[in-house]
Amino acid sequence: MAKTAVKAGVIGCGNISLTYIPNICQHYKNVEIVAVADLYRSAAEKAAEANNIPHVYEIDELLADPEIEIVINLTIPAAHYEINKKILEAGKHAYCEKPIATTLEDANELVELANKKGLYCVAAPDTILGAGIQTIRKLLDDGKIGRVTGFTANLWQHGSELWHPAPHFLYKKGAGPMLDMGPYYVQSLVSLLGPIDEISCYCTCPTPKRPIQGELFDVEVDTSYVCIVKFKNGITGTLTASYDIWYSTLPHFEFYGDDGVIIGPDPNMFRGPVYMYDGRGLEARVNGEEGFLNKVLAMHGPGKMDFLKEVELTHAVEMETPQGNMRGLGVSDLASAIIHGRKPRLSAELSRHVLEALLGAKISSDTDKPYKMTTTCERPSAVPAGLECWAID
Repeated sequence: MAKTAVKAGVIGCGNISLTYIPNICQHYKNVEIVAVADLYRSAAEKAAEANNIPHVYEIDELLADPEIEIVINLTIPAAHYEINKKILEAGKHAYCEKPIATTLEDANELVELANKKGLYCVAAPDTILGAGIQTIRKLLDDGKIGRVTGFTANLWQHGSELWHPAPHFLYKKGAGPMLDMGPYYVQSLVSLLGPIDEISCYCTCPTPKRPIQGELFDVEVDTSYVCIVKFKNGITGTLTASYDIWYSTLPHFEFYGDDGVIIGPDPNMFRGPVYMYDGRGLEARVNGEEGFLNKVLAMHGPGKMDFLKEVELTHAVEMETPQGNMRGLGVSDLASAIIHGRKPRLSAELSRHVLEALLGAKISSDTDKPYKMTTTCERPSAVPAGLECWAID
């Protein structure tokens, strides 16, 4: 009988597991979570009971279970490298919440170890596999805006302390907006445009003492980044990431082409509206007008908005989860790769390349010169259009 599901274990039963574990248990039929572990056994027991998971293990017990092929690493970022290394050394595939590690040296070691042992070691975000980014991917690949000439990507918010139960780590070394939220934007850009060549960036920390939960907290990281990113294919654009902005009308994504513009949704989510502006349609209208004033009105007047249309998403999104929160899709893709003998769409090389870009932005700011990337990766293959929301192949 053909294999239809891969057995998995979870290490780390904190906040993010409250989405991952139920999603996988309830919706991703090619993954079966059979065990959980956490430094705090009570957290693992609670997760197991809530999701009918048969085993609660210590970490080493979970890694020793011969049935488990994938270990899902949901620990804090500072522990990602150590746990990922243990997973690979135990002969199992690793799926890690972002980032894959916190230094390029550690990421290089993980890539080499995974390749040596013939295993996969991949990291979130898996939102690039969702309907929002995949719709942009198809529009770009189909040439709907012609040759891509540039882009802008913008993360703006006023930190997470207004809603996060324990936000202090976001302002300690190894975090900040670029390392915490930047992966969603950079991984999306790499999946859409290919590998990065170099980054120029300036970073600041406008509020070095931040009020968090009634006390002033000493911020250890920069909280605003302004970057110029050049891709190996020559496409150049801007990336901003800030925890110092209450509100902005800046788009999450815009991609500029010879024939129009694509406007994309929040890459922290799996879906969201995608719009396309028909530049050639506007051109035809302007060319059809006679006289300078009529041409100016056609070009810059309210009628120019006639050419901005919402695009139908290319992948099914009939989900009841808020904002289409399908976290775990990358685990399902990894399981599918194991079952069908193909490469997963996420890869260790992709995760490492994204991490280097995130770290390189800070290095560029500190050295006051562009950071030249030392790693590269393949552009992930597209998810076939038309798949149901919880299915991947």
